[in-house]
Amino acid sequence: MPSWLLDILDPLPLPTAAMYFSLFFLAVAWTGVIFVRPFFRLWLRNQPRLNEVVGYASSGFYLFYGLLLGLLSVAAFSNARDISGFAGREAAELVTIYRSTIAYPEAVREEVRYLLRDYTVYVVDREWPSYEQGRVPLGGYNRLQAIRETLLAFEPPTRTQEIAHATVLQSFNSMVNLRQQRLAGVDPSIPGALWYTVAIGALITVVFLLLLDMRIGLHLFTTGLITTFLGLMVFIIYAQDRPLRNEVGASAAPFVTAYETVMRWDDTP
Repeated sequence: MPSWLLDILDPLPLPTAAMYFSLFFLAVAWTGVIFVRPFFRLWLRNQPRLNEVVGYASSGFYLFYGLLLGLLSVAAFSNARDISGFAGREAAELVTIYRSTIAYPEAVREEVRYLLRDYTVYVVDREWPSYEQGRVPLGGYNRLQAIRETLLAFEPPTRTQEIAHATVLQSFNSMVNLRQQRLAGVDPSIPGALWYTVAIGALITVVFLLLLDMRIGLHLFTTGLITTFLGLMVFIIYAQDRPLRNEVGASAAPFVTAYETVMRWDDTP
């Protein structure tokens, strides 16, 4: 979608954005019925069995356009589900690291656990809200770098600590990779060319509806139903396209759960 349009839609709550999508398509259709339809009727007034001709012409188009919207919706949903899965697995690796540090000497263990708690709180309280503005602050990366430097500076003196340290490093690297995959949810996954195709298809849909010959009241009702649902379909694709920027996709719940069940020491949330 154009950046100026995203700047308008992104700050809106999802129910409001859904209403705006439907109202926009509805307004375009009804404007066409009221102002453009009379010219179509004048142009096609001698066309016999007009509705049948329009039905034949539009049936194939509706099939392919519906297939396009369906595939985009499934692709956006799959991407949102994958991003949510990455967040859950990242939080799980975080918990694994936190628990595995029990094999470390007390000084190293407390330092690493402090850094892990700080990273978790930062992701929940600072980083996740920034995703809604399409930003990824550097604080998360800097905190991971501090954890990495602390882990690499430790030289295990015993075989047991060596095995535990290798497990922690493996889990840490996995967590960093999962984080990078999760951050892909901040940016759109559907190319702009497909959005232009969706927009052109929606315009063609409205044109086919305007070509139908029926009473104006029924025409308004029919086009209103179809375009309202069309607006909702486009909204669903838009909402799921960037799952970290709204509540439809991934949430910080896995990190909150990790902190509350494993890292928190007292009853203060």
